[in-house]
Amino acid sequence: MTKSNHIFDKIKDNPKLQKVNVGWATFDIVFKKGLKSGSSNCWGTCDFDTYQIHLEDKIESAPARETLFHEICHAYLELCGMGGEGEGEDEEYVYTSNERLTITVSRAIMMFARLNPELSKELLHEQG
Repeated sequence: MTKSNHIFDKIKDNPKLQKVNVGWATFDIVFKKGLKSGSSNCWGTCDFDTYQIHLEDKIESAPARETLFHEICHAYLELCGMGGEGEGEDEEYVYTSNERLTITVSRAIMMFARLNPELSKELLHEQG
């Protein structure tokens, strides 16, 4: 039997990988079929009311990794005061300098890796 290399299978098989500690909250990773944001299909969402990251269950491994990390970044940017309200055309934009954004993102990535060592290893160090 061939073991799956898909990040979602690894997460489903290991309860330790099913939660993301972002410091101020712990988000559960939830897989769904037919995921929508509003009325549009999407690959992932980050729900700040329920502390859940929702992921479309049926996407390939490479975009699955990127989508999960994208949603994790939403949680960390919210922590850093960069959570715009609304969605799509109604989204509030956050304006900042390149340096401020670089500091924010680099610290968020470091915090993610330190608070979630097993998940960051699986997510960021793809094994082929």
